[in-house]
Amino acid sequence: MLIPQVPFFGLDSKQVDLKWVEKGYGLEANIFDGKSLFDNSYTKRFSEVLSFVQTLNPSLLTLHFPTDNADYLNDEFIKKQLYEFIDLAIKYNASGITVHANQFMNVAEFQNYNLLDNRKRIIEFFNMLDEEIKGTDIWIGVENLPIIGNLGDDFDPIFIYPEDFTDLVNLELSNVGITWDICHWSITYLTRLGISKLLRQEEIEYKDFHKYLSLMEHIKHFHFSSFKHLTIPYSEVRCFEGENPVDGSIDESILHETLLKLKNNTLDKNIGIVFEVQETDYTNRKRSWETLNWFQKNIAGMQTKMNFLEI
Repeated sequence: MLIPQVPFFGLDSKQVDLKWVEKGYGLEANIFDGKSLFDNSYTKRFSEVLSFVQTLNPSLLTLHFPTDNADYLNDEFIKKQLYEFIDLAIKYNASGITVHANQFMNVAEFQNYNLLDNRKRIIEFFNMLDEEIKGTDIWIGVENLPIIGNLGDDFDPIFIYPEDFTDLVNLELSNVGITWDICHWSITYLTRLGISKLLRQEEIEYKDFHKYLSLMEHIKHFHFSSFKHLTIPYSEVRCFEGENPVDGSIDESILHETLLKLKNNTLDKNIGIVFEVQETDYTNRKRSWETLNWFQKNIAGMQTKMNFLEI
C-alpha cells in the first residue's frame, strides 16, 4: 500500500504538519545542503527534531541525505556524515534514507565526463555500504535525477534512466535499492520527447514511460509531484519542480496512470510516496493537502483502509 508522506526541513520542527501525522500519514526529514553538516550544532539540532518526530509516532518516517555540497564519494568528511545519518535513522526508527549520486558538473565538464566509469565507482561504493549495514532494518534508496538541472546549467548524470540502475540491481543487495522520483522521470521523458519532435528524430524519444516498473522489486520508495517548464542548456528557462498534478507540464492522465500502476505493484507491501510539492509556507501547508486530495480521487476505492482527509 502507498503511504503518503510530506517532506520537512530536518532542522525545523515547525515544518512538521501535526494534522498530517494525526491522519495517519508519513514524514520525510530532509537536510537539503551539505553545508549544514559542517555546523557544530547540526547533529544536536537534527537529533532533537527526530526525537520530537519519534514522539508523534508517524506511520512512516524516512530521511533524505543532502544533495548540494555533499559528495560522499570523494569527500571523507561527507562520507563520515552519511554513516552518521544512517546511525540517526536507526536510532530514531526511520525506515530508510534517500540519497542522490551527488556528482554535479557544469555543461562543459559534462561533455568529457566518463559516465560509465564513474557510475561503476558509485555502484562499488553502494556495494560496500550494503555490506556494512547488512543485518539492520534500514534501507538506502538511490534516487534517479532529471536529465538536466532545473536551471539548465548542470548535471548529475549517474542515475537518470531505468537502465542506469542495471548493474546496481544485478548485485541483489540486501539493503540498498532505489528511490524512484516520478517528477524527475517526467522531466526526462518530456525533454526527450520534445527534442525528438524538434529534430524530427524519433529514436531520441523514450518510448516506454513506465519502464521503471521493471525495477519494482528493488524500489524502496517514491517521490511524487509534477513540474512546470522544460529547460536545456542556454535556454535561460527555469524548470520548476513541485507542482500539483493538475498544474504541471506533464499530462495529468500520465500521472493518474502512473499512480494506478504503483498501487497495483505495491499490494503486498507498504511503501512511502513523498509529495514533494512547493509551498508558500511550509508551516501552513496547502498544496500538500491539495495533492493528497488529488491522490485520493485518483486511487479512490482501491485503498479503502486509508483514512483520507476531505478538503
